[in-house]
Amino acid sequence: MHSSNLPLSSADLADPSQLRVNVIIARSVDYDGIPTGSIEVFIRDEADEPVANESIQVQVNGRPLILNNDSSIYFGAYPHYRLTDSTFIVGAGVSYMVIVVLTDGQAYTLGTIQTLPAITPAQFLPPDRHSRQQALTLTWRQLEPHNWFVNQWKRWQGETSATTLRIAKSKWVNDLWNDLSPEQGSADKADYLAIPIGAGDENYTIPLSYFEGPLAQFNCLDLQIDSEKNLLVTKPFREGSVISSVNTTLYRIEVTTD
Repeated sequence: MHSSNLPLSSADLADPSQLRVNVIIARSVDYDGIPTGSIEVFIRDEADEPVANESIQVQVNGRPLILNNDSSIYFGAYPHYRLTDSTFIVGAGVSYMVIVVLTDGQAYTLGTIQTLPAITPAQFLPPDRHSRQQALTLTWRQLEPHNWFVNQWKRWQGETSATTLRIAKSKWVNDLWNDLSPEQGSADKADYLAIPIGAGDENYTIPLSYFEGPLAQFNCLDLQIDSEKNLLVTKPFREGSVISSVNTTLYRIEVTTD
């Protein structure tokens, strides 16, 4: 499904209080430890309609974002501004300032966020292999470093964060190029675990019962650590404006039958 009648805004928009701006600075690390990143900015007007205005500029650390206004995009997507400069690398633990220039040429600083740090092997290092005949204990350190008091202070300042460890069964096979690729996942929710991560050093034990069902034909566990930090923008833009740093780190554990 796609739409050819996306709501556009060509009128003069010089009042930031009319606009809600949502920035997503995303960084992901794949199973081989290779990072990728993206920056996307979504702007909506007072009617909560997407704004796609060539006269509005968005800059992140001085780099301009490009308006993506393709009328053939899939259902659920909206016009937005995105980073297209391949030389601009989204880093971990880096500060990013977002500036929005409205149609009258006036520039407004939306805010500055420091992206989430990269996860190091000292913090989390799952085993390469594990027998399905045994329970598996995963241990991590300081993945969510802030304690309750610090989180409350940051929340008062408009900053929130959350980290979740997700676990799923899958079947991986070698493709024609002898590269591993996923062939099968599970349709049963019992094969998916989501563990909220708190502050400090923690561990979680995957019980033996998890390996015994429901999905029987699997040879891997896919681990995904999702971390998100949100910085609310109180002014001069509309309520609900937010800058988000999103990190996704993937791990794969081979599951053996011995």
